[in-house]
Amino acid sequence: MMDSERVNIENEILDKLAGKIYLFQDLSQKREAIFKVFLEVYNSPRCKRFIKGAKGLELEGFFKEFLSYEIIEDFLADPEVEDIMINFLNPIYIHKIGIGMVKTDKQFGSRNEIDLFIKKLVIFSGRKSIKQINNLELSEIKGRVNIVYSPFGPQITITRAREKPLSIIELIENGTVSTQLAAQFWLYVEGLGVKPANIIIAGGPGAGKSTFLNALFSFIPKNERIVVIEDTLELNSDLEENCSRLESDDEITLADLVKNSLRMRPDRVIVGEVRGKEANDLMTAMNIGKYCMGTLHASTARETVMRLQNEPMKVPEVLINLVDVFVVMRRYNIKGEIRRVVGELVETAGMEKKMVLLSSLWTYDLNQGQFLESAVSSIYRDRLAHISGRPGHQIIEELKLRQNLLNLMLERKMKSFKEVSEFCHHYATAPQEAIAELGLKREDLLRL
Repeated sequence: MMDSERVNIENEILDKLAGKIYLFQDLSQKREAIFKVFLEVYNSPRCKRFIKGAKGLELEGFFKEFLSYEIIEDFLADPEVEDIMINFLNPIYIHKIGIGMVKTDKQFGSRNEIDLFIKKLVIFSGRKSIKQINNLELSEIKGRVNIVYSPFGPQITITRAREKPLSIIELIENGTVSTQLAAQFWLYVEGLGVKPANIIIAGGPGAGKSTFLNALFSFIPKNERIVVIEDTLELNSDLEENCSRLESDDEITLADLVKNSLRMRPDRVIVGEVRGKEANDLMTAMNIGKYCMGTLHASTARETVMRLQNEPMKVPEVLINLVDVFVVMRRYNIKGEIRRVVGELVETAGMEKKMVLLSSLWTYDLNQGQFLESAVSSIYRDRLAHISGRPGHQIIEELKLRQNLLNLMLERKMKSFKEVSEFCHHYATAPQEAIAELGLKREDLLRL
């Protein structure tokens, strides 16, 4: 348990820091700003008296501890930890990759300690004050923090983003998607440079929607202007050179940002999570020729359509039909092991009596542990063939070629997000050159 006087001193430092640091400030500048305030308090008579009585408490050590998140530092250093759940003074729970929920032997010792911890989270995120509900991002943690004050004490959930986002090759490797399906998504997202698909990725909490959406970024041609809009910053667009990142807050809604994005000359509009009035604005963007992607909470493709149709989204059926592809991510617990997969892939197939028709292409069979194809992508393929001026058989050939490329990348361990993105960007502009870099010709790939 922390000494009460030390808690008071750290609180004083944090109060003086409020408004003097911001989220994406350069790390050295942030540390300099913090140290300046820290030194001011450290050299005060009150702090000197405390230091004199605290054996071994020196400037460097005190500052290092002040910068840390102490009780959860070990969890933050563990790449297997996805979520950290703090329910007031109860034992801290973590969610680990492949294992699930785990009770730890760590917990806060007092209300003063947890209040100090919360203040540190808020101030280090660049915020000035604490609210009843707080949604924060921390550049050090590379993730998001949710803090809610309840009658049972503060409840804190920290969801860590991966330092390196999973690539589509890594998702193939871990069984989230097959190479055949991944090739289909490559075609959807790139659209041969003329007709990318509008895609909504649905699924329940923790099903892997954002992870999958992030993996699709590799397929977006490098010359496109992207606007990413989120409530809390989860997606990773570090490799996208012409990308604007926008975040809603108490004053600016997602709907405001989606409307404004149309003035930013985007080729793509990507919404991290669609759940309200912004759905209408996103569909309007599709209607005027922008290519859009986003995630939405729903468990099936039909349920996704129903959610879009009803309050609070209330999107007209004719606009929902502008979505080319619905993807449903599913999360399974198989003998204690968490597995996330593309559970359903569906294309829109027009309308009949004000109903959006859906054509199911792929489903995941849990019993067989396989992705099963129920139909070919004839609807989108025909649209793409018409707009690109290519016959249907060439589109099918292109799909086969991309599947073989993905298999080859998997075999050669070309699986980092950067490697995959660079290859796909190259392929979008100079396919023959990109294939030649692998030591092959197009005809060689088609024979694989």
